[in-house]
Amino acid sequence: MNLLNNKLLAIISGFMVVIFIGCNKDIKNRQTGTTEKGPAVADLTYVGTTNDTLIVDLENSTINWIGRKVAGEHSGTLNLSDGFIIWDGKSITGGKITVDMNSIKNTDIESPKWKQKIEGHLKDEDFFHTDSFPHAILEIKRQTTIMDENKTIHEGVIADLTIRGITHEIKFPFILTQSKNILTGEGSVDIDRTLYNIQYKSGKFFDDLGDRLIYDDFTTQFRVQTKSK
Repeated sequence: MNLLNNKLLAIISGFMVVIFIGCNKDIKNRQTGTTEKGPAVADLTYVGTTNDTLIVDLENSTINWIGRKVAGEHSGTLNLSDGFIIWDGKSITGGKITVDMNSIKNTDIESPKWKQKIEGHLKDEDFFHTDSFPHAILEIKRQTTIMDENKTIHEGVIADLTIRGITHEIKFPFILTQSKNILTGEGSVDIDRTLYNIQYKSGKFFDDLGDRLIYDDFTTQFRVQTKSK
């Protein structure tokens, strides 16, 4: 009988040990926020750490611009000088993008003579005055949400934009995607040039311009990508 009791006690003790180990493992998993998983699958989302600084990939980032007038429009490109994005793992919390205004190019005019003429005019005092203000700077404050006229909510950014030494806060929507440890932001923003003392042929400051009028808003379309960490 003692032998039977001892065997029964051993079985019960072993069973309790298994239960204890299993429960203890589950408690540890809950404490660390992990669960047991099957074989690892490649994760395309980069979580990052608090205030992780991501450097902008200049070669894979682009800015296109469109300027409109009564008689038509012109378009072209700009290059970035440098930039970084501050990422907390869930959203953009800061950053700085510097644009080389001397890199401004026209892409819609075929004649080399007229192409050079408009590029030179955009750099002079009538427009961006690049001799005195070679850079435009976007200082990102934070990521936010923006509701459009159709009451659709989009991801957006609030930032300070400096052109010709004048700074104004702007807010614009964008699409943010993540692939592994790379962030890509794409979107467009309309900028009122007159806020930055660019008054050339603006209807706000000159009368009777007719078909020589240049609209105050110009559009920038951007794709900004960070480097792989």
